[in-house]
Amino acid sequence: MYKIPNFCFGKVANRSVIRVFLPHMVNKYESRAIPKDDLQLIYDRCLRPLVRMHLPNMASHWPASYTSAIALYRDGTGRIHEGSLDVPAHILDTFGQEYLTTLSALHPYFRDAYFVHEFRGWKASSIHDPLHQLDRQLALDKFTDVLSMDKVDPSAWYIDVGLEFGHSDHVVTWRDTGHEALLAHCLPSVDEVDVDSIVDKTTFQVDRMMHLKDLTGFRYAPGTKGHADKVHYIQAYTTEKTMSYQLHPGLFSPLDPNSLLTSGSLKDLLQKVEEMSKILFECTADGDEARYAQEGCARLEVRVGLSKALTALTTIPNNICRYCLVPLPAKTWWSV
Repeated sequence: MYKIPNFCFGKVANRSVIRVFLPHMVNKYESRAIPKDDLQLIYDRCLRPLVRMHLPNMASHWPASYTSAIALYRDGTGRIHEGSLDVPAHILDTFGQEYLTTLSALHPYFRDAYFVHEFRGWKASSIHDPLHQLDRQLALDKFTDVLSMDKVDPSAWYIDVGLEFGHSDHVVTWRDTGHEALLAHCLPSVDEVDVDSIVDKTTFQVDRMMHLKDLTGFRYAPGTKGHADKVHYIQAYTTEKTMSYQLHPGLFSPLDPNSLLTSGSLKDLLQKVEEMSKILFECTADGDEARYAQEGCARLEVRVGLSKALTALTTIPNNICRYCLVPLPAKTWWSV
């Protein structure tokens, strides 16, 4: 799906994104990015006319054209700072249908466009006791309260369900030799022989922690092997990555060999390494009795159909936890 050209149409609440996917644009251009001319056409000939039709008074708040919008929202460094313009909930059904219809008429490669709704990073808002059925239901209701659930087809939606394991003053991580046991638990319909073979395939991606061979997480998309259990994706990781995980180019971005070619770039590299070292040292809380060493939790997630949201990954047997989880003192972890 990620190979299909798409663009952001709007947002709901703080962290949900609505995208428009254009399947007939697959392989049309070298890049999956939507060309500027097409985006301009979509705004000028589709979106803004619909705003004028359905929200005549509010149309004066919308930029007059795509070109004027880009000029308005771009700062001196070229970075875009999007504005916020609302479409009332009571007209969304009509507005959305007419948008796709109008879009399809603009170009043959805009035909069959569709919306994709994406909720991201709402872990803390839906914390619940996985063993308590009512608590699970209340957490799901809170997570989906921005949706008209009576209009949602559960078979067309996916949700990430996670279990997190923590221990005070420790970093809890995953044992490398426990991956098969975790896969077998997440994919109970798959034969043991098939589970054992998964970890040797190139589609099974191992994520090493602190370059330690015996402590690793993993990512795996089971494909047809997950159909019976309605599991589309599995990942195991440790939340200590929070200290260096960046979605934007920053201090912890990957470096390439060019950083070693000139004295200037080498100097910049050494400075970055020093800054990174200071941050990692702060995680140990050495010399500060008022602070605690940065903790980390082991997290297991499965992506399932929405209909399985209340039954997926509600627990893990104790024997699997004892074997797969490795708790290490947090101060020791950050001092390695």
